[in-house]
Amino acid sequence: MISEFNSKFIKYSCLLVFLQACAYFNTFYNAEEHYSNAEKLRIQSLGSSLPAKAIQEYGKAIEKSDKVLSEYSDSDYVKDAMLLKGKSHFFRREYDSAKEVFLELQESDEGFFIDETKYWLALCKWKDLKPQPAINDLKDLLSSTDSVELQSRIYLVLGEIYLENEDSDNAFYFLNLGAETSNDRLTREQIYFQIAELSYQQKIYEQALDSYKKVLNNSISINRIRESNLKIIQTYRLLGQIEESKSRIEKLLLNDDFSSIKSDLRLELTKIELDESNTQFAIESLDMIAQDYPNTKIAIEAYYILSTLYLESPNLDFEKSSFFMNEAMKQNANSSHKVLILNKRDAVASLIKLDQTLRKDDNSDKSLTLFRLGEILAFDLGNLNDSIDYFENIVNNFEESTVFPSATFALYSIYNIKNDSKKNVYRERILNTYPDSDFAKFIIEDQNLNSVHKPSEMLLKAESMWSKNSNESLKIYKSILDIDSSTKSSNIAAYFLGYYYDYELSNADSAIVYYKWLVSKHPNSQQGELAQKRLESLDVQ
Repeated sequence: MISEFNSKFIKYSCLLVFLQACAYFNTFYNAEEHYSNAEKLRIQSLGSSLPAKAIQEYGKAIEKSDKVLSEYSDSDYVKDAMLLKGKSHFFRREYDSAKEVFLELQESDEGFFIDETKYWLALCKWKDLKPQPAINDLKDLLSSTDSVELQSRIYLVLGEIYLENEDSDNAFYFLNLGAETSNDRLTREQIYFQIAELSYQQKIYEQALDSYKKVLNNSISINRIRESNLKIIQTYRLLGQIEESKSRIEKLLLNDDFSSIKSDLRLELTKIELDESNTQFAIESLDMIAQDYPNTKIAIEAYYILSTLYLESPNLDFEKSSFFMNEAMKQNANSSHKVLILNKRDAVASLIKLDQTLRKDDNSDKSLTLFRLGEILAFDLGNLNDSIDYFENIVNNFEESTVFPSATFALYSIYNIKNDSKKNVYRERILNTYPDSDFAKFIIEDQNLNSVHKPSEMLLKAESMWSKNSNESLKIYKSILDIDSSTKSSNIAAYFLGYYYDYELSNADSAIVYYKWLVSKHPNSQQGELAQKRLESLDVQ
């Protein structure tokens, strides 16, 4: 019979073991709770930066996990605590610390932890800018694991890595596999979002629309829900389903959960007005949006759209376009549209000056001004339609102008881009009137015409003859200059002649003649610049 003392001792021992078990269970439970809180915050903020509160919660999960590892190293929760700690470091972007934990956990003899560490170590390689080793490890794990849940996560990550590497075919392949296999709502949401984004980028709008809708069915992230709704609205508009787009905008504008994207919704509604050719109404709306949401990306985009509207008929007004560009640049916010404006602003400033010159009565070379206006509009700003008026003005009224051939070729190029049969008129005019020009050479080569470009043929002949009969070759080089002084062939021939007389014969006077010819006819070419430097070294004014 057990004595009363022994009975009490056993009871106290059992109680002590029980309390100790409770202690390390509670510690691990606290670690899990902090990790769970962090995950909720991370998931809710998908599509934006990790909230500071989430970083803090991951930090507390690490602290509690460390306590389990240091104070209860013999407990059943050690491996779970290590996995939790490693994942927390990973989401805090502390990849070296995460890798250290996973490498230690890799020594486990349990299949679950072995697979998990392989997965997370592969992700660390990816984040360490080693995508190919990460891909290799994930594919190896894919073939060895039986876990459908892990396989679906691997498919998602492989899709994201390939997407990052701009390999859309492989990205689609693995993301679609993930969508087919995943039973986890969060994983499905992430997969569908990536498929939607990739489809949108590839302009596969029907697939994008379907995938964004699936995101809404699976997401618990309000940011992701807002973002996907915006993309659905945009995709409807791009598909020409205007009423569906309008209906969703109007519905969301009445929902307080979407008040943070009200400016985006108003902008999308205005874009629909533009698509429906309600341009004047859209202009007024864009101006109001920009003023209602100052110093935001939306204001910048609204001003940018206004600036582009004033670069096209019927609203063509260079000064107004410049005004709205300047308003956009004043906004205290970053936006990709500012980069677009910077790329256009100098061109618009040039248009304003040229337009002012064109209006002056004493404009000495109106054709050149018209050509520069058309050239900037067409080839710097992409406004082909309005540029045609300037080039046709030259062709119809300034036949003796030096820019007449260039204007003719510009019209051919524009109508060729537009696949308009009018290109044939200008093509024939160039081939018949300027057969030796570089414009004719371009058309002959571009359309594989059975025609000869005389300056090019003569240049080839002169080059091939040089070693056999240099005197005859020199005659051909010189005659090239007389055919058409504007061609690249004449540019090359003149520099050859200048160089030959300069360095081979030491005949500076003859060399200077050809160098001056180059500087006069082809000042911006490589040969022209070299000729100018040589003239300076020869002390020629």
